Amino acid sequence: MSKNSLCVLAVASLGLGVLGSICVPNARAKDEPAGVPTNALAEADVAFLKKGLAKKPKDGELNTLKATAMMLALYAQANTSGPDAAKAAGQRDQALLIAAAITKKDFTAAKTALDGLTTAKDGDPKKVVKLHEQHAFDLSELMAQFSLGRSGGRHIEADLKAQAAKLTDVKLAGELGARVATIGQYAALMPSTEAVGAKKKKWDDLCTEMVKLGTDAATEGAKGDKADKPALAKKLAAINLNCKSCHDAFKNN
Repeated sequence: MSKNSLCVLAVASLGLGVLGSICVPNARAKDEPAGVPTNALAEADVAFLKKGLAKKPKDGELNTLKATAMMLALYAQANTSGPDAAKAAGQRDQALLIAAAITKKDFTAAKTALDGLTTAKDGDPKKVVKLHEQHAFDLSELMAQFSLGRSGGRHIEADLKAQAAKLTDVKLAGELGARVATIGQYAALMPSTEAVGAKKKKWDDLCTEMVKLGTDAATEGAKGDKADKPALAKKLAAINLNCKSCHDAFKNN
């Protein structure tokens, strides 16, 4: 791996064709999510942050910018048991600096931290950071990524619905699945305030399903031209249904 590359290569990988390498590594700790990152996702996230921080972000953009930095932190932490563990740990710590600066609305510091992401000094791979507890990261920030682009989001919900209705972009469909799976693993550790008692199990079950459906879609999308497009569209439709079920059950979140 080159010195300036992002550490998002697989610990245990499935070939993804046009998507690169998807990894579903073992979690670093029982209560910490394992990522489902791809090189394409990390590169897109860095590009999204660079564009968002090129000017003073609007308030409606802050949640998604912070969540994107937290996704990068998860990608890196998921690889702290890999061959470039120290580098991955350093990039995790650097991504957290980006999130911290965005939280404080110190956009100059956020840009500086982002610029230093690929050249971050090595970190401690044995240190397990509970990412979901860092910098007051909350569910609304995590889920802001589903919002429309014009609202500051990553357009995930709209793209899911469009590709489920008529699959035109296998690569996009696979990337959507990978994002959903990663978000789902974070969500499992960030339950709705309504997820108490019997509803906590409902939340857990929906998050588990979300991760599985996202991973299945990412795996199918990884096949590129050989992907079963009708099956992939059905997987995206199932993700949409999972989202609807969650919103129906947890109306205040």
